[in-house]
Formats: sequence, structure tokens, C-alpha cells
Amino acid sequence: MINFKTYLAVLVMSAAVSYLLTPLVRRLAFRWKAIDQPDARKVHKQPMPRLGGIAVFAGFCAPWALFYLLNNRVSATFQNYEKLFLALMIGAGLMLLLGVVDDIKGLNAKQKFSFQIMTALAMYFGGYQITLLSNPFGNSIALGWLALPVSILWIVGVTNAINLLDGIDGLATGITVCIALSLAIINIINDNIIVALLTLCLAGACLGFLPYNFSPAKIFLGDSGSLFIGLVLAGIGMLSLFKVTTAAIVIVPVVLFGIPLFDTTAVFFGRLMRGDPLFKADKTHLHHRLLRLGLDHRQASLLLYAVSAALGGVAVYVNVNHTPRMVVIVSALVMVLAICVLFVLRNPDKPKDNP
Repeated sequence: MINFKTYLAVLVMSAAVSYLLTPLVRRLAFRWKAIDQPDARKVHKQPMPRLGGIAVFAGFCAPWALFYLLNNRVSATFQNYEKLFLALMIGAGLMLLLGVVDDIKGLNAKQKFSFQIMTALAMYFGGYQITLLSNPFGNSIALGWLALPVSILWIVGVTNAINLLDGIDGLATGITVCIALSLAIINIINDNIIVALLTLCLAGACLGFLPYNFSPAKIFLGDSGSLFIGLVLAGIGMLSLFKVTTAAIVIVPVVLFGIPLFDTTAVFFGRLMRGDPLFKADKTHLHHRLLRLGLDHRQASLLLYAVSAALGGVAVYVNVNHTPRMVVIVSALVMVLAICVLFVLRNPDKPKDNP
């Protein structure tokens, strides 16, 4: 019971701090001229302040000081994992800084990508490593020298997947809540206290920001928010889904991160097939396609929230019941769902400028 009271307190405190700070951050964005101007590719019609990531970061960090004041099993576990926590916070802080600079001054894709790789390397040597992949059909697979590139690919891939998903009001924030709460349930079930705390802090911080970010948005996450959130989700996923044998089945992270990973993969393959530059922004993301089908921002966001929550539920179930038969069934269902989505949302090679 003490654990669950602490979990609830962390969730509420993170949400409260993020909610209360967002109006202040909004004013700061105007003062620093961190404004997202509308253009042909973007879906908003008026200048919008960004830097929302600062409020989310503050909400995420706020509860951690409490664990030096509390005296229970949760706080004791936290203090035993200070090194991993410090590595994650350094990486998150670097991503926040990169995003703030990009929100204010603007950076090109090469600059951001290089910085992300260096940050991922630092996290790898700080203990965030994918060294084993659990195999429901036999022994776990040791990655050996592949651990480094696989770990870097996961961190950079998830970070950019969340960043690319932040295209309409509240989408990245809401999907992060769904993923984080699902991860929290998985880790509470597996008694991974530190990871459960991390996910609840992130979920709470995003929940507090969501009222200002949901359509019609008053402030955007900006790269400061989407890059920070993406890196934290990547790090939490590594601790949760690849460090613990019972939760390390490859299908679980694929299902749980289904929407951002599917969206990023589909967009990049589409650009390859059309011969477009891989890092050139366009309007071929899932949310853009849904808007072209006639949905408005709220409807598109709510639909993708529902899909993300459903995938989270499937991931939790597979984590609990990961028999070979169940893994095969879920893998087949995910593949069929992905094919159906591609078929329904197929578009001409060259998307229109207007949704």
C-alpha cells in the first residue's frame, strides 16, 4: 500500500508542477521569440509558442527530491539506482538543451542527428545498453558487439520517432501518456520500482501539459519537449523491456511503441520510394493522412490515443502471458493491422499541401 501511495503522489505531483508552470513557459516563449510560424507544410494557421518541453521537464524532475526525504521501500530503491538515474537525467537534459536551441534559433537535421548520437553514446556508457534479447522459443540471444549499435539505434530511433509524431495538437503528448502508463503497469507488475517511478513521472508531466497542448493548442511541445520525451521513453524502455527477462520479448517494445515506430518507418520508406530526401519534412505522417481523410485535430488525436492505449494493453498482456503461441498470435495480428492501416491510409505519392 505504501508503494501505491507513493506512485499516486508522484503522478499527481508531476502533473501539478507541469500544469502550473506551462503558462509561465508560454510567456517565456514569446519573450525569447520561440514561435512556430505557420507555413504550407504545417497544419496550424497562426503563430504558436513552443518550448513546452521546459514545463514537462520540470514536472518530470519535481518528485525526485522527495525520495531523499521519504523512508520507505520506494525511496530506498531509488537511492540504490542513482547512477542509472543520473545518466538518464544527463541525457534528458542534453536533449532538452538541444531542443531549446532548435526552438529558438533553428538547427539543421545533421546538427541534431550528430548531437543525438553523441548523447546516445554517453547513455550507453552510463549503463543504458541492450545486451540481450529474450527468446520465447529458447535461450536469450546475446548481442555481443552488436549491443552498441543496437542500443544507439534504439535511443536515436525512439527519440526521433516521438519528435516526428509531434505534428498536430496534443498528439505526441497524449501518446506518450499511453505508452508511459502502460510501461508503469508492466513495471509495477514486475516489481521494477525505479522504472515504475520514472514512467509515472513522465506520464504525470505530460498529463499536466496536455490541457494546454490539446486542440486548440495554446502552446506546442517544440523540439525541447519531443526530443526530451523521446529520449526518456527510449531509456525507460531499455530498463523495462530489455533488462528484465520476463519483459524482454522483442514483440513487447514493438507493440508498445507501435504508433511512433510505424509512423517513422512508413514515412522514411515512402521517401525512399519517391526518391525524396530522407530528412526533408513533408506531410505523409499518420496524422497528416488522417486529416486528409476528413478528421479534425481532435478526432485524429483521439483516434491515435485509442490505438496507442489498445496497443499498450496488448503489450501488458503479452508481458504477463508470453508463451510462444501468444507471441506468434500477437505478431501476426500486428502485421495484419499494419498492412490494413497502410491500405486504408494510402495516398498519392506527392501529398497535397493542404490537409
